[in-house]
Amino acid sequence: MKKALLLLPALALALAACTPAATTASESDTAPATEEPAESAVEGTNDFPVGNVIGCGDDTQTPGKMYHFYQLSEESPQSIIRLDCETGEESCLYTFASEKMPDGPLLIQPGVIRRVVGQTLYTIPLDGGDVQTLPLEGTFDPAACDAYGAYEFWGGDWAVPKKFRHLDFATGQITELKTPPQVQWYWAVGQDRIILWRLVTEVPLPNVHNENEQYYAVIQSAITEYDWYDPATGELEKIYAEPYYGVTQADGSQKQRYFLGMAGDRLYFQNTHLLREDPGVVVLDMQVESCALDGTDWQTECTLPKGANSVNALWEGSSLRWLIDNSTGQINIYDVKDRNWYTPGTAGWNGTWPEALPGNGKVYLARVKANGNMTNGLADMDDYLAGSTSWTPVTVYSESAS
Repeated sequence: MKKALLLLPALALALAACTPAATTASESDTAPATEEPAESAVEGTNDFPVGNVIGCGDDTQTPGKMYHFYQLSEESPQSIIRLDCETGEESCLYTFASEKMPDGPLLIQPGVIRRVVGQTLYTIPLDGGDVQTLPLEGTFDPAACDAYGAYEFWGGDWAVPKKFRHLDFATGQITELKTPPQVQWYWAVGQDRIILWRLVTEVPLPNVHNENEQYYAVIQSAITEYDWYDPATGELEKIYAEPYYGVTQADGSQKQRYFLGMAGDRLYFQNTHLLREDPGVVVLDMQVESCALDGTDWQTECTLPKGANSVNALWEGSSLRWLIDNSTGQINIYDVKDRNWYTPGTAGWNGTWPEALPGNGKVYLARVKANGNMTNGLADMDDYLAGSTSWTPVTVYSESAS
């Protein structure tokens, strides 16, 4: 899931580029839109506790450990593999009994990994204890979890609107949540609320697939809004809002913000200064900005290298840590923690690319071998940022060797 999110800033820019420019907008490059024509809150509550909600995916991590799936062939059972990020050694944590195992993300919480398979919830202790199974009321496709349950979130599909849902880890009960309208995306940032990106419009958005002209007529006056969302109550607290096409500047260009992540008590946004032409979009410059959790106290963090169209966000656990740009032929990394830029090496096939930060002072790296295959290893974060190319190769788990 986290890897998929890296593509969203570029995707958002591309989608905006495909639509005609707005006719009117504020000239301020920071002030949020004042109009709120649609509902900003959702009525009703659900009776379940909410912990620190984190995202889930096909791979996940705890401090110093990373977990992913392994399957020797389509006919063999799937296993969960654990990588020790100190030694670089992989081992098998658990093997599922069925070889017909459907895809499903890993839900990590202190001491356990869970996985929904069909209508069964597996709870697998990280210390090797007995595995528990729990029957569910129905199928469930989790996107995030906390200590008490999992969450099914959706975004961006106007053709088939879907409700958010909650899965109780203790009972297997699945509850439909109060779902705000026109959600485009969501971020679980380790808090008891998640962040939503949604569109606010005077009338509901028509179906973009079969009512194309009507859709673009409505989107002209749409507002892009970022909110804190409480999954138990459905309550929304607005962080920031701006016109869908960005805030128009005095010279006719626009500035658009897009959420990158949370670190400490700050929220980080990419602010792209762009000029819409016929055809396409020209990126004039790009900055990273941060604000307080309530959308106040905006500060400029850094300016991205000229030519950058987006940055890749690398998280350490649920906290944003590195912003990566490779538009100059070099790997440029902005460390959110110390607010400095680093250039550890060249970008491209002959470079060493950071893929994950497992939380123990290491960085999980990818490198292309001479035969074209990918190989992985671990290095000290500070050494890597200083330009060191040394690493500890990952000893990949092999079922036959075990």
